[in-house]
Amino acid sequence: MDIHERVKEIIEELNLSNNSFAAKIGVTSTTIDSITAGRLQPDGSRKRTKPGYDVLKNIIDIFEINPYYLFEMSQQMFRNKELENIDLSALTTDLDLIKKRLAKLESKSVGDPVPYRSSETDL
Repeated sequence: MDIHERVKEIIEELNLSNNSFAAKIGVTSTTIDSITAGRLQPDGSRKRTKPGYDVLKNIIDIFEINPYYLFEMSQQMFRNKELENIDLSALTTDLDLIKKRLAKLESKSVGDPVPYRSSETDL
């Protein structure tokens, strides 16, 4: 599935017409028609226009589209806002603590042999 089909899927998913979709992103419906269906050529074939940077940026920003979806690198159409707002600094701090504790445990298990106890002293 190419970028033309992805744009068409986004329009369908949002339940918009090409005209209303175009108006929301600030282009003409002819622009969207030429991206999704193509322009009629003299030989009767259709040639689809590749969307430009501004069109793609507006689609991504206005409808919160996952940019990886547009470029066939993800099946997730919409951005996941919950994941974007995670405070990674807290997670990094937790990971650092876990690494330190693991290192401590590893050094104890390697450096400290289990003391030998005779059965008489255990009684």
